[in-house]
Amino acid sequence: MSKHPKTQERYRKRASNQISDASDKEAQIESPKQALRRKKSCTGDPRQLLYPTDSEGNICGTGEYANRPYVYFFDWTKCIKLLNVPTSVLQDRPFVCPTKQVCVQQCPNRTSYYKFEDYNVNRICTYDVTQYDNDNEQLVRDGKCASYIIASKPLFGRCVPQQIDSLTNSIIQAPNGNEVNATVYDSNGQPLNGSKLEEGVKYLVDLLNLKQIAVMLVEDLTTSWIYILVAFGLSAIVSFLWIVLMRWFAKPLVWLGIIGFIVLLAVITGLAIFEFIQLRQNNDNQIIKEFKFVADANYYRSLPITWLVIGILSGILLLIAALIVLVLFKRLQIALTILQEASKAVAYNFFSLFWPFIPLILHIGIFAYWAAITMYLATAGKPIYRIAGNQSDADSIDLTIGQICDPKKWNKSFFKNHVVRSSQISLSYSNLTDAGMNVECIFSEYGYDPQVDLDSILNGTGKHFQSFISFVNENQWLPQVFSAFMFFWLTAFTIGLSELVLAGVYARYYWDKKRFGIPCLSLGQSLFRAIVFHLGTIAFGSLIIAIVKLIRVLLEYVEKKVKDKTGRFARCVFCCCRCCLFCLEKFLKFLNRNAYIITAIYGSGFFTSARRAFQIIISHPIRLLVIDKVCDFLIFLGKLCITAGIGILAFFFFTHRIAQAENYVPELHYYLIPLLLIIIGTYVITKCFFSVYSMAVDTIMICALEDLRMQEKNKNHQTMMSKNLQKVFRVKKDN
Repeated sequence: MSKHPKTQERYRKRASNQISDASDKEAQIESPKQALRRKKSCTGDPRQLLYPTDSEGNICGTGEYANRPYVYFFDWTKCIKLLNVPTSVLQDRPFVCPTKQVCVQQCPNRTSYYKFEDYNVNRICTYDVTQYDNDNEQLVRDGKCASYIIASKPLFGRCVPQQIDSLTNSIIQAPNGNEVNATVYDSNGQPLNGSKLEEGVKYLVDLLNLKQIAVMLVEDLTTSWIYILVAFGLSAIVSFLWIVLMRWFAKPLVWLGIIGFIVLLAVITGLAIFEFIQLRQNNDNQIIKEFKFVADANYYRSLPITWLVIGILSGILLLIAALIVLVLFKRLQIALTILQEASKAVAYNFFSLFWPFIPLILHIGIFAYWAAITMYLATAGKPIYRIAGNQSDADSIDLTIGQICDPKKWNKSFFKNHVVRSSQISLSYSNLTDAGMNVECIFSEYGYDPQVDLDSILNGTGKHFQSFISFVNENQWLPQVFSAFMFFWLTAFTIGLSELVLAGVYARYYWDKKRFGIPCLSLGQSLFRAIVFHLGTIAFGSLIIAIVKLIRVLLEYVEKKVKDKTGRFARCVFCCCRCCLFCLEKFLKFLNRNAYIITAIYGSGFFTSARRAFQIIISHPIRLLVIDKVCDFLIFLGKLCITAGIGILAFFFFTHRIAQAENYVPELHYYLIPLLLIIIGTYVITKCFFSVYSMAVDTIMICALEDLRMQEKNKNHQTMMSKNLQKVFRVKKDN
């Protein structure tokens, strides 16, 4: 064990401070003036999520334990008991082991037993044990030192037994000091078996395998990051050029996108079927012999079933795309005209193409702030200790697994108050160890401790405030729910602000171009009007979306918790509720989007704009919905073509299929990871650019329908439509 010469003195000071704090509690209560002057700080500590903790809740590698970055488990075989621990006791924690855990400077590099002569060389004990305490047998009986030391290696801050696979089905032996191998025993006096160790560290061994894969993925990203950035830059340039060219070549480019999409699906279908036939012939005409999940992508490429599934899916998509083009050919002509008009509107307001990057930055900031708040809330509260171990042993001394306990009283007076039912005698900790009872008081989580006296802490405050603080402490999930709600609200608010600003730009283009011309700073003017006059409209519209989202999330959480305890009828009810809430959220988003357009036109409030938008929707349901969705589909095809083109180019590059770039291809373990990042990033970039077009289409469509409504009410109304739009809507141009 690593020596700490000031450990004993530190614990004496800590004990004296605790006694002094308890006796002078009233004297230490701050006055309001002192509380206001005191420097404030966050109560949570995100380091709890990054570093391991010992049995007392101390964070290894930080503070006074900065030189002890690893945690050592006294007896890994007790971790097997975890498999029988109820879920309610685990408190959603992935790994809780009912054995004492301490922070150490380094993991032991050799195996030993407390009866061996070399045990003191790397002895691991609790912090109050000094180098002068040499009665190892008594220390082990009292639970202050580990009965055995196993050669370990660090894994995520935990000391995990080395070469665990080679120890399976074998008895652990180590030199006893006389260079003679002797059997090592666990804390229950049983020979230490490699299979028990493997079962005890199974969870962390799985993490070790994932870590090895993660290391290779990080190496791939480190090697290929420059190529990923180049692909992102290329996708931004192609998206920009696509939109610029749509001003003059809207129809050809859209038809090129449609034809390219259909041809791409046809090529994928043909290649997949061809690969399937070839692999099936090489596989004795069998589609699949065996299937298993592996990390090597080449394994899946060699299976005929993989290419069969790809061929079927791409064939179905090909059939659907062809039917849509044939059935909605006339609607496509209308949509193409609106797209062409939208391209002109975007060209008039060139700087609006760069606007989506501002909401993107806001979204990143909101997400980062929400993530930080969530981490602080998750780590706020007091250390909670719970009883862990064997349930039958706990029952024999009137204890309950998962019950809150006090580690300071555990080894001294806790058991004096608990009587064994079978023999009616009191047991000390060493008596429990001798009796083979596996019961420990270990750190569980940070949260609300019901044993804390809030009345003394909140002394002098109002009754309503005391009730509120007590309620929040007893239900610490409420701040997390509020944090999630604010995240939904701010996200929806950012989307609403972006839509209203763009709607203001294109509404001004539609209505003012004949009389006042298009101002060069229309984007800045629209942003100014949105911030100064319409923040309330955006806030209320986004509030409705946030409430519906929160209800959906809470419903899904409740469904997950009671999934194993409900029948088919309850699951059907949950499914129907989720479906209804999903449809409601989609409709409200669609209504809000059109309400923001009406607000940009008339400057009206949310309710008035929503009412007018709803009237437009129900007055022209087929024309509005079909044309709007057709335009969305055509815009989606543009995004898909760019994404597919960049993705195919990256695939050919990373698989050494471009001879001219052969010398520049990096060596990767899994080329699919950078390829997926390129595809996802390209789609996000294209979505940012094409979202401007989508809003231009919706705004011009609503403005045109509103223009037609005004003409129906007033025959003398002069429409502001362009010639192309008048031709689409069959409106005669007024002289």
